[in-house]
Amino acid sequence: MSDFESFLGNEASEGGASAEAVERLREQMKKASGAIKAIQREEGKQKKKEDKLANLLVKLIKGGASAGTLVLIVQLLRENIPAGFILALLILSHEDIKKEAGDDLKLIGYEDPEKKLAEGEKVDLTKEERKIFQKKEKEMEDLDDEEVLSPKMRDDINEWGEAMLASGLSIPHKMIGTVLDEDKKIKAPVVQLATFTLREYLESHGIKYEFDDMWEFSAALLKSVMIKLNRLAKEAPKEKLPELDLGV
Repeated sequence: MSDFESFLGNEASEGGASAEAVERLREQMKKASGAIKAIQREEGKQKKKEDKLANLLVKLIKGGASAGTLVLIVQLLRENIPAGFILALLILSHEDIKKEAGDDLKLIGYEDPEKKLAEGEKVDLTKEERKIFQKKEKEMEDLDDEEVLSPKMRDDINEWGEAMLASGLSIPHKMIGTVLDEDKKIKAPVVQLATFTLREYLESHGIKYEFDDMWEFSAALLKSVMIKLNRLAKEAPKEKLPELDLGV
């Protein structure tokens, strides 16, 4: 029995379904079939992207991750946090990996509400969103309170946050469900890994900060990323298949 016939059931064979109902169901099946094929194509693309980023994560680890960093990576993988996001947490000090990741960890076609706010544009934000974006900006200012960060370093750090966001644009529900704990807070190992990465980057430029200060900045950066993904999750339905109108 075909999918179409199964939707009609015995009623059709007994003459219970009208010609109009049959035609309506036929059109619904065509729409559903097209949607399913489109979703399968997108899933294929997403799978290729995830495999590529996972391979880059393995390459980065083999390149010499510290014992502490490796422990955190394993812990995050056990939490089912996407490999692409873990990679994004780590690439701040790895220009070679960043280049290989290419567009997969870049924001393309995304209108950033935080940037709009900073540029004075009118943007519809909740009180919580404004508070989080302002907190991140304050933490960046505190990090650079003595103007020790060069413009290039500030750009690098901003791109780091963008890479985290880019890794979750197509899977916002999964990101929120794995990165946040039951209390809707960012899991401590995520913040810790970001802080380790930031410390490594700053020390490579001869700059040292208190760990607590770097933790506060990393937490603020991650919160800004997650609040943006939360906005996307509200707009992106978990179920992409169209509903079938089975009424007669």
